[in-house]
Amino acid sequence: MPYVSIVIPAYNAADFITDAYRSIADQTISDWEVIFVNDSSQDCTLSVVRSLAAVDKRIKVVDLALNLGPACARNAALAIAEGEWIAMLDADDRYSRDRLEVLTRAGEQSDADIVLDNLFIVDPISRDTIFLAFEPDDDGSVALKFSDFLRNIQSSAFFGFGYFKPVIRRHWLMANNIKYLEALRHGEDVTLLLECYARGAKVVLLSRPYYYYCNQYSHISRTKSPKTKTKARFNCLLAAVEQFLESYHSKLSHLERNLIASYCESLREMMIIEDLRSYLTNSDFIGIAGSLRNPVRLFKGIYFEKRRSLLHRSRARSFLRAGMQLTHSQGG
Repeated sequence: MPYVSIVIPAYNAADFITDAYRSIADQTISDWEVIFVNDSSQDCTLSVVRSLAAVDKRIKVVDLALNLGPACARNAALAIAEGEWIAMLDADDRYSRDRLEVLTRAGEQSDADIVLDNLFIVDPISRDTIFLAFEPDDDGSVALKFSDFLRNIQSSAFFGFGYFKPVIRRHWLMANNIKYLEALRHGEDVTLLLECYARGAKVVLLSRPYYYYCNQYSHISRTKSPKTKTKARFNCLLAAVEQFLESYHSKLSHLERNLIASYCESLREMMIIEDLRSYLTNSDFIGIAGSLRNPVRLFKGIYFEKRRSLLHRSRARSFLRAGMQLTHSQGG
């Protein structure tokens, strides 16, 4: 039985999925299996992963007949995973060389059910690291309380903790019968972590980054990533979070309920912005007028979106300057 099962859902990922695999093959531990789930890709993703499996017997390939989305793909992998730990990896992302060793060791030492780590945020065009999800304060780990997780998924957060990719004890996940919500094609990572917290998971967060996350938007070229395959559907995510709040209302603290309600409001703000963009693109003046009926929500949504974008660009410029200074000092 492998020590770690790495789950990789893949849809039209032929151009970059080999890089994701190489970041696993280069890990400082070798006791792993990787489960590629081809989500009915229209390109040659399936042939690429089958070619990899032909030379590495630690690879399993699942081929879905229909395109069902990343949540369904991950659940298909979870059903056959055998590792003590399960690690998530998106097809356009990659691991640092020691990620699996460091995160599983942290989990074992702290008796955690879930281990999270900081992220290297990667520009989708240049492929350069442009900033970190949060500024590390030390090289250690902390127990991440539910309320602290919720504070960091709000619209005011610099970079949402809901994007973090967990490493989870498989037996704990199976014992609690926790799966990804298959109705979601966006935000399924957030709802999984909400459910884990509600079931009493002990979550540890590492301050240092070990995961390279390919951002969906380039703050350098100011264009969307060409690798983005899923359009955000905030209405489905909102319905799922509202259902979670209703189901666990009595078990949550007053603070937790308020933070979840605030997160729901931030999703409504993002929904109204996305609707307005669509109406403007299609010159739908009735829709535009409808969006303006809730000016406070619209203003808040625009304000926080612009604020995040400005903060990301500022952090990216500072990060790149620091990298250049480091390079120059090493070269001298």
